[in-house]
Amino acid sequence: MLRYLLGALAACLIVLAAGAEEKINRFDVGIEVRQNGDILVTETINVAVEGRDIRRGIFRDLPRYYADDLKPGDKLPYQYDVRRVRRDGRKEPYTIEHDGNAYRIRIGDADVLLDYGDHTYVIEYEVKNQIRYFDNHDELYWNVTGNYWLFPIEEASARITLPDGARVTEAIAYTGKSGQAGRDYAYRQDGDALVFETTRPMDRFEGLTISVSMPKGTIAPPSLGDKGTLWWLRNGALAVLVASFCGVFWFLMSGFRKVGQDPPKGPVFPRYEPPEGYSPAAVHHIYYRGMRGHNALISTLINMGVKGLVDIDASSKKETTLTRRQGDASKISPDEAILDAGLFGGRTERTLGSKYDASFTSAYQKFRRSLSRKYGSAYFRWNIGYTLAAAVMTIAAIVFAITQAINWSGWHTLVVLAFAGLNGLFMYLMPAPTPKGQKVRTEIEGFRLYLETAEKLQMNAVEVGSDTPPPMSLERYERFLPFAVALNVEKPWTKYFEHQLPAEAENYAPAWGQFGSRSFRDVGGMNDAIMSSMNTGVSSSLPQSSSSSGSGGGGSSGGGGGGGGGGGW
Repeated sequence: MLRYLLGALAACLIVLAAGAEEKINRFDVGIEVRQNGDILVTETINVAVEGRDIRRGIFRDLPRYYADDLKPGDKLPYQYDVRRVRRDGRKEPYTIEHDGNAYRIRIGDADVLLDYGDHTYVIEYEVKNQIRYFDNHDELYWNVTGNYWLFPIEEASARITLPDGARVTEAIAYTGKSGQAGRDYAYRQDGDALVFETTRPMDRFEGLTISVSMPKGTIAPPSLGDKGTLWWLRNGALAVLVASFCGVFWFLMSGFRKVGQDPPKGPVFPRYEPPEGYSPAAVHHIYYRGMRGHNALISTLINMGVKGLVDIDASSKKETTLTRRQGDASKISPDEAILDAGLFGGRTERTLGSKYDASFTSAYQKFRRSLSRKYGSAYFRWNIGYTLAAAVMTIAAIVFAITQAINWSGWHTLVVLAFAGLNGLFMYLMPAPTPKGQKVRTEIEGFRLYLETAEKLQMNAVEVGSDTPPPMSLERYERFLPFAVALNVEKPWTKYFEHQLPAEAENYAPAWGQFGSRSFRDVGGMNDAIMSSMNTGVSSSLPQSSSSSGSGGGGSSGGGGGGGGGGGW
């Protein structure tokens, strides 16, 4: 019998607990209006805790922004200063969070659960510049409770204290949901205080708002410091962007005047010899201001072939075999010597193609580094330090402006776009040749002009600044072919050879090139075959990136693009 009684008692307790409601018993607010327009708000909130929605504490959401009277459509941030937070008369921990448009005061300890029953919270905070100034009156217009509580409010009140001597011209309140103008309140004066009290419970999302008007001049207008703060809130982000733009422009312009201006450049006219002392690879690197494709390597190998130092077997379309010959060692240039040592050190033959070749990759990288050291900064400077510093300053200014901007406008976007244009312009302008690089590159441009337009020059006989082009010969064609490859004009150079010496071109069979059973209609086709075979061979011998798919069970852990990881909380 006792067991049944205990069961019934437990069931009754469960029913009673289910019927208990979490709510705000009282929401009493004291507002002290100060002479300077600031207000001190003290909210006393008594809540009924039943362990459902309220377990560790409550949070109070205050609006982060209010409408800017001077700029319709814009907003300004409330300036809150939380002074103290208490629960049941004792100091209570709290944190400040920003959740969208909410300034959230989260009260309570994550490790402490509240006892069931009533608890009283006191939140005291200061808000700056909350008096609204009109032509004929000053006004405190304040949403006392807020309209977005998740709990009903049984009773609410607001006690307004004005500065000494202040006279009230109108006092009114509104109740209900946001946008409603209910009058469910009582108003009275209690000494120097104005008291508003609700006359009915407020449901969820209902609240109390008060409006108190005073004669013009009752509250001091904003101070110079307040006006400065408001100006910064309205215009500070744009001012930072504009000032930063001017600073970055000055920095880049100063850098350009110091290192970015090109030295004087002489006229470009056809030159019939390459710059003295420069290999095809050097000519390639100086003209392109770096390495473009594999033409520097291929032109070097062809040049070594022309000198009788290397045989190039292009019989296969997929691979190229290089054979080192015992030619005149004095003919090899310093650039070719570096490549020769990497390719043929300890061997006489090397095949490029079909698979990755680590030793070839190492030799090729060493060759490229050597060219960059010899023909890089001595001939051309990218001046990357200036553009990188400007980019860092630009990003910092934009990020700062984004964090400070309350209202982002088209002017902000315009300045950001101007930043992008400014950095792009000086990325193009800042690189500059050295005087030596300018002189040599001008000579290379003239030599390239000759290789590319030799037939036209021959037809015109004389160009301004030049004499009649030297006559074409087989020896001249082969000597300049590596340079034509390096400068990507081998096709017009070969056509000129075929046009000037058709008989030699028809019977042309380079001593340094082997093609097996492959046949060609002209020298151009032969050169295309060499270039294609060598490009394929070089590319195949270098490290390859994966292009495989992970679908159909063909993938693996760590495969494909991307990477990284993460987790939940």
